Amino acid sequence: MKSVMTKTGLATMGLALVLMTGCAGNTARIDAVEAKANAAQQTADAALAAAQRAQQTADQALRAANDANAAVTRLSETVGRK
Repeated sequence: MKSVMTKTGLATMGLALVLMTGCAGNTARIDAVEAKANAAQQTADAALAAAQRAQQTADQALRAANDANAAVTRLSETVGRK
């Protein structure tokens, strides 16, 4: 009977060790995946910020082009009257 209890106790400890080792391995993998996800999020945020800056630059260029077009239109009207 004592032999069976000892074997059961050893089996239980072995199973606990395997489970703890497996969980530790999974935790490391989860941490690695989270680190990659965070890096991807930072890259996406940086890309979005760059796209927003590019949009602002394009908007400014469009305003400048519209202002230039208006100036040319006014000049041609002035020249046409003379």
